[in-house]
Amino acid sequence: MRKEGPEEHIKSKVSASTLKRILKFFKGHEKAIILAILAVILTTALNATLPLVFREMVDNAIPSKDLNLVFKYASLYLVLLILFGAIQYFEMIIVGFMGIDIVNNIKNVMLKHIMTLSISFFDKLGSGRLISRIEADSQKLFMLFSSIGLSLLNGILNIFIAVSIMLATNVKLTLFVLAISPIYLLGTYLIFSKMRPMFRKERELYAVIVNFLSEHIKAIPLLRNLNNLNWSRKKFHKMNEEKRWYEFKIYIMEQSIWFVMMLCPQVVIALILYNAVDWIQQDMITIGTVWMFIQYIQLAIQPLIMISEQIRELQRAFGAADRIFEILDTEPEVKDSDDPVTELNFSEKIEFKNVSFQYEPDKPVLKNLSITIDKGTTVAIVGATGSGKTTIISLLSRFYDPDSGSILIDGVDLKDIKQSTLRSKMSLVLQDIFLFPGNIMDNLRVLRNDISEEKVVEATKKMGIYNYLKSFPQGFETELSEDGSNLSFGERQLLSFSRALTFDPEILIMDEATSSIDPYTEAEIQRSMEKLLKGRTSIIIAHRLSTIEHADKIIVLDHGELVEQGTHHELMKMKNLYANLYWTQTGIE
Repeated sequence: MRKEGPEEHIKSKVSASTLKRILKFFKGHEKAIILAILAVILTTALNATLPLVFREMVDNAIPSKDLNLVFKYASLYLVLLILFGAIQYFEMIIVGFMGIDIVNNIKNVMLKHIMTLSISFFDKLGSGRLISRIEADSQKLFMLFSSIGLSLLNGILNIFIAVSIMLATNVKLTLFVLAISPIYLLGTYLIFSKMRPMFRKERELYAVIVNFLSEHIKAIPLLRNLNNLNWSRKKFHKMNEEKRWYEFKIYIMEQSIWFVMMLCPQVVIALILYNAVDWIQQDMITIGTVWMFIQYIQLAIQPLIMISEQIRELQRAFGAADRIFEILDTEPEVKDSDDPVTELNFSEKIEFKNVSFQYEPDKPVLKNLSITIDKGTTVAIVGATGSGKTTIISLLSRFYDPDSGSILIDGVDLKDIKQSTLRSKMSLVLQDIFLFPGNIMDNLRVLRNDISEEKVVEATKKMGIYNYLKSFPQGFETELSEDGSNLSFGERQLLSFSRALTFDPEILIMDEATSSIDPYTEAEIQRSMEKLLKGRTSIIIAHRLSTIEHADKIIVLDHGELVEQGTHHELMKMKNLYANLYWTQTGIE
């Protein structure tokens, strides 16, 4: 399989094209957006009214000592606060549901697209990174789709209204407030332009750790057996330390910026209070107006702080969006032709004509390979590790396309056959056995309800394992844990064989199918397979050459080239590579 390093970083900037693509996800939620915007306008208006009511109470109601007037203004203030809270609650419910819906839709879109991509894509990205993209990165967009946009609108409206009222009331005091705005603009710029690349790298480090954990947790039994758990611990510790120190660096930078930004309004309020003493004594301003200004400062500063915080989250969200769109922009390398063959009646042969293939540049795996597999025959492919055996299976299944040459079924190039049509003719048994959490019946029919239980039972009877499966506590309804870990390896392979035969394929492919089965189980399988393979086109890759002695043809590969082919007896008479391999394994000449 092709292996490459971590994916390259893409440019960290908020582009108009990225924003435009993000906005498309809001489609279908126009009603919720309109209601939320109306709620923002109402809450902004109510919030701006509160300082005015407070000023009237301080300047007029309290000095008059009229308890009814004080109660009137106090009640009005309380009602406005309750109304503000209720509308804001309504707003958050609307945008919260919208955000959850959009994020879940993104996850579905991503998974649907990922399942169309070629196998080479999965070679490049580990499962941990893909899980991080689908789950963690999508979740990072929740704030963007639920509150960031409305918070920015709310902040801008609050600033505009607060500054307008302050200017209309007292220009001199307003200038005190506006004097700190450059500091907030600078802080916003630093967060917006300088820290986004750091947030993106933080997500990359997270993805690397998730990928490491997903692989190493599964390997704990092996690591224990090799007495090498410390190696895994040290590697994880090193990766975790790198992420910890990088997060610490981000945290220090963020808190330093926030310290300055939070200190500034307090300095301004102190200056206003200091100067207000003389102004009040000179009747230039009232106490209520001073407190109104302090409230409007909070009303104007709070949105600035909020906007800066939202921009920080916006940067993280755009970093996640970059990674999501990077996947959605990935095209499958193996595609159906414009007018593919949708019906295939396999009746003659499979041909590899001068096929060459490489996973990495200048490292050929197959070199000008030409072989023929006649319908109804059993063909075995043998060779040393790295000789290209599994690659032949991958090319025949069209997980990849050859770099040169062609693969044909009855004279039709695989590239001209619809992929789903091609794969409907095949069943594939790999060395790595994939079993899903669920019961045995669901695993045997791969969760396809169109396959009847009777057909599954018939396949298990042909394989000779029906009674064995029925002996389980719940029979075919017995639940399997992840990867079938509550079964032995031999039991999992037997299930894998039965699953392949459930689909009654015309072409049966087995890669290393019997390499890990004990001799007794292997003998049982061999007896069943002799009957089942008759009249079926079968391609077998096995290290145990004793299991393929009765194959109609044995193809021998060496470093990606065809070096021998024939029956077992013919190859043994040649006394070349195959004979040497056989003698080495069995000790029989």
